[in-house]
Amino acid sequence: MGPLESPSLESHTLRLEPLAVAHAEEMFETLSAQSIYDYIPGGPPSSAAALRERYAMLARGRSSDDRQLWLNWIIRVRSGQCAGFVQATIYPGRTGDFAFVLAPEFWGQGVAFEACQAAIPHIARQFGVTGLFATVDPKNVRSIRLLTRLGFLEIAPSGYPHGEVEPDDRVFSLSCTPYFVPNAG
Repeated sequence: MGPLESPSLESHTLRLEPLAVAHAEEMFETLSAQSIYDYIPGGPPSSAAALRERYAMLARGRSSDDRQLWLNWIIRVRSGQCAGFVQATIYPGRTGDFAFVLAPEFWGQGVAFEACQAAIPHIARQFGVTGLFATVDPKNVRSIRLLTRLGFLEIAPSGYPHGEVEPDDRVFSLSCTPYFVPNAG
């Protein structure tokens, strides 16, 4: 199954929908809160049109040189509202970078934890990923707690295999091998 055919993922209370250009309008509002960018580079999207353009690129599912696989899901809560997204960039060595972003009104409600618990096993099984990495601003205590709760362990920045780490960022790693369980059916 290719990235463009990646399924929606269901959890107890959430639906993770593969990113599509059509999500740009409703995600523009979700991603417009300035506090989202307190710990991540950049700022809110400048317009829904700019977000549509970005989503058109990401929805291709691959980098232009075909070396990276891009997996992106919009997190939809039970009410139907878009709460944010989870994403992974998979590299040729079967490792990837993992990230999540939620609108502030969903912080502290378990939405990110539930969404990540749905996405990580799928990424490991469907795409053969053996390890995921996340880089985090050291002041982002909420995300650090979430990564730890998900089983990520802090490693030295020198152990990060996908390029440079922002100065002072903390690096976390998750072995995905526990997700490779033989199918009982």
